[in-house]
Formats: sequence, structure tokens, C-alpha cells
Amino acid sequence: MPCLVKAFFITSKVYWTNLRYENVLNSCKESLKRLGMDYIDLYLIHGPDPDVPIKETMKALNELKEQGLIRNIGVSNFNIERLEEAQKYCNSKIVLNQVHYNLLFREPVLKGVLDYCQKNDIFLEAWRPLQQGLLTKTGIKIVDDTCVKYNRTPAQIALNWLISQNNVLTLFKTSKIDRLKENLEAITWKMDKKDIEKLSKEFPYQLDRSNAVQLK
Repeated sequence: MPCLVKAFFITSKVYWTNLRYENVLNSCKESLKRLGMDYIDLYLIHGPDPDVPIKETMKALNELKEQGLIRNIGVSNFNIERLEEAQKYCNSKIVLNQVHYNLLFREPVLKGVLDYCQKNDIFLEAWRPLQQGLLTKTGIKIVDDTCVKYNRTPAQIALNWLISQNNVLTLFKTSKIDRLKENLEAITWKMDKKDIEKLSKEFPYQLDRSNAVQLK
């Protein structure tokens, strides 16, 4: 199997309980120390804290970027209103919003977050794309039929459905080499638009909010 990764792109997060100005600065510097890096390619707010003004958090992130300690700024689990407010105080473009999104959980679509990101050239990064293994199994006819059409596995269909959408990225974790290879194969082809739309509309079990973290 050819190597698909030519360079590392390092992403880290500041946890939602550390969004005060000094805490953001310290958290980033501690992450750099643990990583043994001079900078982080993408630094995310892990999630909103309603008790901390976003202006204060963004001030720290702006400073980290000006110092060259981070190269890009992103957020996680932000709804449209919070994303717009964060951008208002950000000196550079917010490049990414990381949210819970997959064939089963559709909150980013129903709340307009996906559409907003696509129209504003912001990447939407889907976490739990395989829903902790649930979407790697056979037994759902529309997925099984799509597997046959493309000669792919259910996991590859679920992953490719995500990344075939405009401005959508995803991430997964695994401890098994075989599963890693299987998942990486999902990025070597592109699903037809009509099949993306069919899965979007006809996948039989669609939930309107995350079972882990709601958009806030």
C-alpha cells in the first residue's frame, strides 16, 4: 500500500475549562513542551464555556498566532452564533469547526452548521465518523448496496460519504493496523454525488442531536 502521508499536520486543543486568557497561553505552551514542537499547525477551542467571554479567549489565541506558536485557529462543537462571535474577535480566519457528524448523527445539518461552513469556506471536521464501530457493520440495506456498487466496506462507505461532501474532513482512531489500512483506503476514491444524496436522505436511522456533545 503506498504511503498517503508525506508530512505531519499537528493539531491540538485547549480544553473548555481553560479558556481564560492566561490559561489558554499556558495550555498551548505546555502542549508544545509535551509534543517537543516549536509550533502547532492548528489549535482548537475544545468547546465553548458560557462563563468565559469568547473575546478573552480569542485575544489569547490571536497572541499565540502572532508569536508563531500556532499557525491556524479552529473551534469545536460551536453553533453558528458562537462561530460568528468568535470570528468577530479573531484577527485571522477561523479555519475549522470540529463537530459530531456521521451517517447516524445529523445535528450539524439540521442546525445549519454544515451549510454555514460550506458557504464561508470553513472546514467542518467530523468526529466519531464510524460512531464507535456501529457504522462498520453490515445489515443496513442502503449501505450494503453501496458497498457492493463500489466494492468497499461499510467503514469505507461511511468515511467516504463524509469526505465527499464539500469542505468536510474527518478523523478516526484505531489501534489495529488492518483497520488503519482499511480506513485510509476510504480517501483513495470519491463517491458519486447521487449516492451521497441518497445516503443523506435514505439512511434509515437519523438522529437530530449528538449523544455526546450538543452544538452550543
